[in-house]
Amino acid sequence: MALATALLALAAAFALRPQAAPGTALRDFEAAYAAGAARNAEDDPYSRQLWRSERTIPGVTATRDELLPFVGPPFGLPLWGAFARLDYARATLVWSLVLGLCFALLTLGSLKLAGPAGPFEALAALAIGASFAPLTSGLALGQVAVLACAAAVATQFALARRNALAAAVTAFASALQPNLAIALAVRLPERRATLAFALAGALAVGCSAAALGSAGDLARYASLLREHAGAESGLAIQTTVAAVARDFGASAAGANIVAGVTGFAALGGLLALFATRRYAGLERFAVTSAALPLALPFAHEHDFTLALFPALLCARRCTGAPWIAASVAATVLAVNWLGLAVNLSALTQSLCLATAAALAFAALGPRELGLRRFAPLCVVPLVAFAGAIAASHTLPVWPDALPEAFHADRGLSLAQVWRAEQLASGLGKPDAVWSALRACSLLGSCVLAYAAARGLHSAQRRPTA
Repeated sequence: MALATALLALAAAFALRPQAAPGTALRDFEAAYAAGAARNAEDDPYSRQLWRSERTIPGVTATRDELLPFVGPPFGLPLWGAFARLDYARATLVWSLVLGLCFALLTLGSLKLAGPAGPFEALAALAIGASFAPLTSGLALGQVAVLACAAAVATQFALARRNALAAAVTAFASALQPNLAIALAVRLPERRATLAFALAGALAVGCSAAALGSAGDLARYASLLREHAGAESGLAIQTTVAAVARDFGASAAGANIVAGVTGFAALGGLLALFATRRYAGLERFAVTSAALPLALPFAHEHDFTLALFPALLCARRCTGAPWIAASVAATVLAVNWLGLAVNLSALTQSLCLATAAALAFAALGPRELGLRRFAPLCVVPLVAFAGAIAASHTLPVWPDALPEAFHADRGLSLAQVWRAEQLASGLGKPDAVWSALRACSLLGSCVLAYAAARGLHSAQRRPTA
């Protein structure tokens, strides 16, 4: 009954979704496609030359500067170059098919790693994935983060089968989003993982040097990453501890101190937990995936997609209080909190999606919990309350909020242009409500990591693949 109601809520959510805004299809894929086109034209994809390709993409307003920078690793450029040999419509179709496969791998693969499961459990996992906003927003935007998370899950399969070569390939693919791939590092103490990741790292460095033309250009790329991270500091699009602290009124230095203390505390806690040797490699990866956003200096909403793995693992393996805490936290993570401030019409859809996620978790919960399996439903009224507050704190949307005649100074770098666009769109002003909305996601990560640490090491071990 719970699963059937979840599916009805999911159907209602898709029926009530807000009308799509005009613009480029798979907006974030635009940057990767343009980078590939720039490389094919022998332009520098890490400079403002990227705009020469990007401005030709259907849906982009070429009469103003609305440059979307590309900051992906250089070893991915040949892949994006191959996509750019197709017209944009066909490229987005192929990329959508790839991301669809990644969705299946993330949901069903995570479920399989958690232990034996039948069609009922598979349907519940798919319902959770379809209502998990970080994942669905990543799919809608064409985000490479979805592929990186799916590849990280595939790496767990490869390591379970003691296949170092396969693990190297999947880890290499996961590194297309480096800030997520670092979660794999917790498996380094294992001999095959060390071999696989060393091979993946060597491949990434070698291919990056080849794509850039020389090993010396790798330092320039690292500098670009630092500059881009600095350009996004204090912006509403960042869901990090530092960004949330800034919007709550902390100075830049104070926000960095809060973020540093939080990050070191998360790292220290993980090291202390894993030193007890009560966690196998898969469980270490699960706890780390949940805690990762607390330590990241750069994260958007879709980067929380990786939390779907520990959410499903806890849903199948935990019992008692850890299961309740994990399922509630995962339902919190499933909500697009900041999206509540974008459009009031999104509230109804968000309520349906939160209900679907909560009921799908209830369907997977241990039967001995009884009515306590429905604890995740407590998130639904919180979404309604947050939506009511957010209605008077509208969040602008880039590039729609850009002035029609916006043009950045010619002397600005790629990262500086991006920051100028965000500020011109109104995404740089501090707003405590926006900060509180993003803090909900970070709080969900914290509770999920705690629940996973409490529940996974003592759970009865089942076959993992």
